Amino acid sequence: MVSRTNPDRVHRDLLRTEDTRQKTLERVAGGKRINRASDDPAGLAMVMAFESQTRGLIQQIGSRQDEISMLQTADGALSSMNEMIQRINELAVQASNGTLTDADRGNIQLEINQLTSQINQTANGTTYNEKKLLDGSLQVSLQSGETFTQPAVTTEALGLNSVSVNSLQNASQAIGQSAQALATLNTQRGSLGAAVNGIESQVAGLQNELVNVTAAQSRIEDVDMAAEIINMSLNELQSKFALQTFKIQDENRLTILNLLGE
Repeated sequence: MVSRTNPDRVHRDLLRTEDTRQKTLERVAGGKRINRASDDPAGLAMVMAFESQTRGLIQQIGSRQDEISMLQTADGALSSMNEMIQRINELAVQASNGTLTDADRGNIQLEINQLTSQINQTANGTTYNEKKLLDGSLQVSLQSGETFTQPAVTTEALGLNSVSVNSLQNASQAIGQSAQALATLNTQRGSLGAAVNGIESQVAGLQNELVNVTAAQSRIEDVDMAAEIINMSLNELQSKFALQTFKIQDENRLTILNLLGE
């Protein structure tokens, strides 16, 4: 009985050292200090809370970026419409030249008609995720709780549905109509730009919060690699010493038994 005491204790120490070494290897391989609830119950609860917060922040950032993409799509369409209206203004100024003939003004009118048709196509055809953006139907509830509404920018809404340059008087009136349409369009683009800037500012705040939460989670969950490698080296040494001790004590026990047997 006495002869088995020390070897049994050494064997238990060897098993305990091996278990510790396996856990250290697991932490080094996965890079995580907490791999199961028993590793750190309180720490695991905090990590799970941070994980939930992190996922929520990532989803919020994605949703806000979708909002930015939608508004930028609308702004891109308004930019192209701005070019069309600028061209209408140029044509109206050209038509106001008293040296032109009725035929000349008729040709200018054809181009204006094409431009107004393109404006309507853009207003009615610009969509984002199947939502029409510029026909006056867009009303979106943003993640911030605000509601964004985009007015219609059809030729009727812009006052360009009856642009005519068939006379000097009408050409002069067309200049005023195009100028007013440009002013309206620029106001709407300004509103879009302000909305995008506001969302981008909020996204920056969410990203900063995400960085801080992720850092806090990392401090609790991630392993100190340098410390674990040192622990792994110590565990390997302890295992070697325990094996050597076990071997020596086993040899001593056999020697004593042999002597007693004699």
